[in-house]
Amino acid sequence: MTAYLPLLSGHIPTSFCFKRRELLFLQLACTELTYVQIADQMCVSPRTVDGYREALFDRLQVKSRVGLAMWAVRMGIVLP
Repeated sequence: MTAYLPLLSGHIPTSFCFKRRELLFLQLACTELTYVQIADQMCVSPRTVDGYREALFDRLQVKSRVGLAMWAVRMGIVLP
């Protein structure tokens, strides 16, 4: 079963354009799920999840999953 999480702030800054699956990955990456579990939830391969992760790391200029989570919290995409 795929979990779809609502945006807390109701919007994403206009300077960032996310595909629906990237946004879902971002939200799931802010949970305690492993990347393999995220892949299972999203019904994709772990390599696809690696691609989402690397693309977001580059786009958001973060270097770790913690940095990704901190960015998502600051933007109001997930709760702290």
